[in-house]
Amino acid sequence: MIEDDVLQAHEIEAHLARQRFTVRKLVGGSDALHRVANIDPRVVIVDYHLRDIDGMTVAGRVHRLAPQAAVILMSGRIDFVPCEALDRSGVVAFLRKPINLGQLRRLVSRLVKNPSLTRKELGAPLGWLFSPRR
Repeated sequence: MIEDDVLQAHEIEAHLARQRFTVRKLVGGSDALHRVANIDPRVVIVDYHLRDIDGMTVAGRVHRLAPQAAVILMSGRIDFVPCEALDRSGVVAFLRKPINLGQLRRLVSRLVKNPSLTRKELGAPLGWLFSPRR
């Protein structure tokens, strides 16, 4: 998880850890990009607004460095990201903050089992995850 809000990161980490997921918190986008390839993640959760680098940029680079990983983008301060931009960055889900932890857990569980699920495959049962506008 790449999140610079310490409280938000701790809340998400604690919830997912209780569900027996191994979670690694990375605070800055630049640091995360240096470490992500060595972690070999199944799912990467990226905050859109990071202090040191734009979350969409981080998502795209994570997608290139760890193409096997499903990328989830989250933000509380935007309400629309074009589907094409999500696709280019390898983002399979866009979550609006405040995060519903139960929904996040279900999404992560599905993606850990099958990280190659596409945004469209997740869209039918989980259409609440990303902007429906084009």
